[in-house]
Amino acid sequence: MNEVLSNLSGCIRMQLEAWPEVRKSFEALDAVRTKVLSSSGLTLQFNPARIGSTTAAISREAIRKRKCFLCAESRRQEQISFDLGDGYELLVNPYPILKEHFTVTSRTHRRQSLSDCYGKMLSIAGVLPSEYIIFYNGPRSGASAPDHLHLQIGLSAGIPLVDKLKSNILPEKALFTIEPFGYPVTIMRHTTPESFKAYYNTLAILDDEYEPRLNVMAMNLNGEVICVFIPRGKHRPDCYYATDSSKRLVSPGAIDMFGLVITPREEDFNTLTEDDVLKIYKEVTPREPLLNVGIMQSQHIRFSLDTPYSDGRNIYEGENEVSVNNGRIIWQGESYGELSLQPAYSKGKFTLHDVTIGRDFHWERNEDQSFSGSLKFVIDGDSLWAVNTLPVEDYLTSVISSEMNPSAPKEFLKAHAVISRSWVLAQLSASRSKKDADRSETAESNCITTPDRIIKWYDHDQHTLFDVCADDHCQRYQGLTRIDNPNAVLAVHDTHAETLVYDGHLCDARFSKCCGGISEQFETCWQDRHEEYLTPVRDASFTDKAIPDLTNEAEAEQWIRATPPSFCSKPSENILKKVLNGYDRETTGFYRWKVQYSAEELSELFARKSGIRIGRITAMEPVRRGPSGRIFELRIKGTEGCVAIGKELEIRRVLSESHLYSSAFVVDTEKDSEGNILTFTLTGAGWGHGVGLCQIGAAVMGSNGYGYREILSHYYPGTTLGKFY
Repeated sequence: MNEVLSNLSGCIRMQLEAWPEVRKSFEALDAVRTKVLSSSGLTLQFNPARIGSTTAAISREAIRKRKCFLCAESRRQEQISFDLGDGYELLVNPYPILKEHFTVTSRTHRRQSLSDCYGKMLSIAGVLPSEYIIFYNGPRSGASAPDHLHLQIGLSAGIPLVDKLKSNILPEKALFTIEPFGYPVTIMRHTTPESFKAYYNTLAILDDEYEPRLNVMAMNLNGEVICVFIPRGKHRPDCYYATDSSKRLVSPGAIDMFGLVITPREEDFNTLTEDDVLKIYKEVTPREPLLNVGIMQSQHIRFSLDTPYSDGRNIYEGENEVSVNNGRIIWQGESYGELSLQPAYSKGKFTLHDVTIGRDFHWERNEDQSFSGSLKFVIDGDSLWAVNTLPVEDYLTSVISSEMNPSAPKEFLKAHAVISRSWVLAQLSASRSKKDADRSETAESNCITTPDRIIKWYDHDQHTLFDVCADDHCQRYQGLTRIDNPNAVLAVHDTHAETLVYDGHLCDARFSKCCGGISEQFETCWQDRHEEYLTPVRDASFTDKAIPDLTNEAEAEQWIRATPPSFCSKPSENILKKVLNGYDRETTGFYRWKVQYSAEELSELFARKSGIRIGRITAMEPVRRGPSGRIFELRIKGTEGCVAIGKELEIRRVLSESHLYSSAFVVDTEKDSEGNILTFTLTGAGWGHGVGLCQIGAAVMGSNGYGYREILSHYYPGTTLGKFY
């Protein structure tokens, strides 16, 4: 390997003598035009020979149909292979961007994967002459051959990012971030395989993908291996796909992201400006996302613009109201299909009147709530939704204050910031995956219905007009109303962009108020999908005692009727006062609880809430329980029929005027002298679905001195902390 890498110019000469067609491609580089766009060094290169790579079809179907041009059997006879050892070979790139441009390719056909080749990348970087770089395009970050593992080597002259690194004194830090072209670039000094892997493992992976979206470069700078990481969001910008005059045929790979933007069309070379390129960079690099939150729904909404807002034409302030009429929004005497109001200055502030919180739960009420960010009204049938658009981190500050009291222990609030961020980003990630043009869209039903069985679950993807709602159906978001303590702001700030990661993937981190002693698994409450990090956890400091098998009816009954010690079993009144908001403190006795109905009450309630007529209820029998004892299929027998109901939330919904505290319950009956049931008594455990973090238990852990990392590892076993943006 060393012999080949020390004579790269000789390899080029040998290949060009044997392959006249490629010799012309390299000679054409002398005529390639470049121009510097800005003082930052940002440069355009007009290179018509790159049209094939720039327009390469990268869909799974297109890759499946074509021959792999990196496999030995598909190459031209003239192409020379130079052995680099470890199953890798060096090829001269027949479509060069750089004066000397090579591909380092795996001899075996296997997918593009940085985790499979970073060791080779670093070993090559360690012996490369200082005038060369080695770089990697991720499968969805610029690779035109995502089906075949490869790296690239090239002369670094004229690459703006490399010029900056060579001409500046680098900080002594092992890891630091710079923004040379308006987006973050992470630099690692003295890179080793161990330090590379440690950083790589902090990066989250999108759903249905197998590695983080990245462009990576390594180089030998004054005897040390420097690594450059550029996280990516989108593969190609929207202007790439445009069909009008706004089309720009730019498909950013690593070289483009290093500040040398390749344009195979002359019109793009002539018209692209610095602002255009910076906009492309912004679009294809991950940023703190904007979130659309559905706040309230009504036919008539009253609101106050507490600071000046604009509809794009005029500035408005003060009390306002909107309504819907014949499928149109009526405001200020005019009719709209959709109405968007943007803050005229700074983040803005507006107030919505009569917002319903805790909808259908026992703490339901209306209140006025204030928000920052943009306000949008959209039509939903014969009603309106008020939608608030704001950055994720601003959203989280409110969520932490709305879900729990911001006077709660700081470490608990930090843990909550991480899981709330993880949850909402997982929802956005799933939505982005579904919209990806390279994937088939399959609608997933949330209801399984047969004549005698109804299994139904509720999740965020039922929302189509916005990303998430503001109530307990998603996670509580009550705007600026609850932010009356700096602790929530600090918790979000101190964990900025931190997310839970499992096996490299962003975690869909669920949480509930009180698990009842053992947390539940994902599939009990939602889709039949197992998540390793959302599995039963004993909510206690001791781990040597085995978790009882609460899927077994006898053990579940014994557990629910007992009060085993847990973090969430005996929170002090002082802890509850610190962690629960006022309306939540109205709920008491949630670790173990009882509800009693007369047979008539329960029969009428079930018929009304479910819409199913089975007559007078005579029995309720658990069919299936989850590992926390929560029932997720319940058979209800009546004098006129029998039906099985599930999942967890549906059971709670049809057996209460609001919702039962949980579905972890056992049933006792009282009968008259003739054997007729007079009453049903439900004895239960916990408050909420029980999956993931137990808010009461975690608050107790925080009060007892546990750090937020310990809290997270307790409730989400096997997870690590990573960053999504």
